[in-house]
Amino acid sequence: MKNGNIIVNIIFGVAIIILFVLYVQKPSVESKKDTETQDVAAVLDTIFADEEMVEANFPIAYVIVDSVMHNYLYYQKLEKQYQNLVISEENKLQKKAEQFQKDVQDFQYQIDNRIITTADAQAKEAELTNRQQQLYAEQQKKQQELAAKEQKLLDQLIDSVNACIRFYNADGKYKIILNNAYQSSVLYAEEELNITNDILKVMNARYNASQAKKK
Repeated sequence: MKNGNIIVNIIFGVAIIILFVLYVQKPSVESKKDTETQDVAAVLDTIFADEEMVEANFPIAYVIVDSVMHNYLYYQKLEKQYQNLVISEENKLQKKAEQFQKDVQDFQYQIDNRIITTADAQAKEAELTNRQQQLYAEQQKKQQELAAKEQKLLDQLIDSVNACIRFYNADGKYKIILNNAYQSSVLYAEEELNITNDILKVMNARYNASQAKKK
């Protein structure tokens, strides 16, 4: 019988969806500079001191969100939690798949050695078929749950970036700030308009400040 190999292939074929989390909390999105710690203020002072002012007739900048995602400390923490969750769920499914394969092999042995009646064989086959369907349904459900957690994590990242941009641009210096991520609609932009590192510095400074308050 091939049922065992089919379901094992299905279970082992579960793709690990990078980036999702079970329980997360939104980072602070307070926009008033006077509520930030001295460390955050120092980061901002350094950025603005070294930054060339954009001409008034071209108040545009861009952020590479992909880069922020990979270097934002809080996101790295959540991503690690998600990866641990995926590994845990994959191990659970793998154990069920291994047990199912063992039961299929035992059933095949009974048939080959004629130690099971036709009626019992039919009942056992029906049971294994039902288990196969249940395992497949469980795999599909888990995949959807992980995809939902991934989307939640990405949404939180975007919320954090947007909150930081509003905080960073509180003086209204930039009228437009674009997302120049991979495959975005921005085909070309001068590097001097790139404020990704500035945004990332502020985000990590705010995260570190929030962590320090918990100690």
